[in-house]
Amino acid sequence: MKKFIVITLLILITLTVAVLTFIIGAIKMIVGGIALGVLVVLLLIVWLVWKIND
Repeated sequence: MKKFIVITLLILITLTVAVLTFIIGAIKMIVGGIALGVLVVLLLIVWLVWKIND
């Protein structure tokens, strides 16, 4: 009985770590996507200002 409890706890810990890792990765992807979008908007603004001044 004790062996099954230990195995169950190890599986639960492993699943918890996997889910947290996935959530952290998803958050990083979302933040990276937002940063990339901001970068594209800033580059577009710089390009438009450069074209208007010419």
